[in-house]
Amino acid sequence: MRFHSAGLLVLAALAGCFWPQKQAGAAAGGPQLLVVCTGWHALCSASPDCRIKGAKAECDCLRVNETHIVETSEIQDDGVKRITMERCTDETPCAVDEAPVCEAIRSGNYEVENIRYEWVSTYSYRGWCGLLQPPPVPCDPAAAGYTGDRQWAICDAAPCTELADPPDPERPLRCQCRVMLTSFVGANGTCTGRDGGIMSSFPVEAWDFGKNTYPETMPGYEYVQAACAPLKSDPPPP
Repeated sequence: MRFHSAGLLVLAALAGCFWPQKQAGAAAGGPQLLVVCTGWHALCSASPDCRIKGAKAECDCLRVNETHIVETSEIQDDGVKRITMERCTDETPCAVDEAPVCEAIRSGNYEVENIRYEWVSTYSYRGWCGLLQPPPVPCDPAAAGYTGDRQWAICDAAPCTELADPPDPERPLRCQCRVMLTSFVGANGTCTGRDGGIMSSFPVEAWDFGKNTYPETMPGYEYVQAACAPLKSDPPPP
């Protein structure tokens, strides 16, 4: 998921992940920014070793079956994007699984550049608590003395294929993600990908580094945040 204002992040993803624009700036009656689906999808939050190939980054991603979130502006199937943004609006929002993109992903009818894909990378919270340890860091390639990666991958609504013999059996899907050159959120406390690759991430403005959370509302995140918190009492109210 991502914010352009990001776009969790990330989560994701993070990566690989899906990250929305600021909801506060959404025009009344405009397309619904985020829609929620259930079922199988690719999850690229734990993809720190994406390989640049031409204009894209190939990220090996998880195969997960759980509730997930799609940023409508990032849908890459033009027809599905159009009908989803027409049907799901701020005035008439789509409930869970009501968005046309949910059915396109579920049925394997997601088409990008005349190729139909059975898998699509979207954003969900699988393993999210682990991605916060150590906390994410801001990565700005334009900053003086910066030594991390200068490119990163954004996998929102990216098309994916299943690998017959995946290098990592836990990541059997390969997604075609866009390569970005802007500031980004470094997962697990680093701005450098693994094994010479680049990480799947989201824009730096998508994360509140002081509070270690999203600056904008993300569906369901209040429950995830509580699940990640230490099991202890909060201070009494003033």
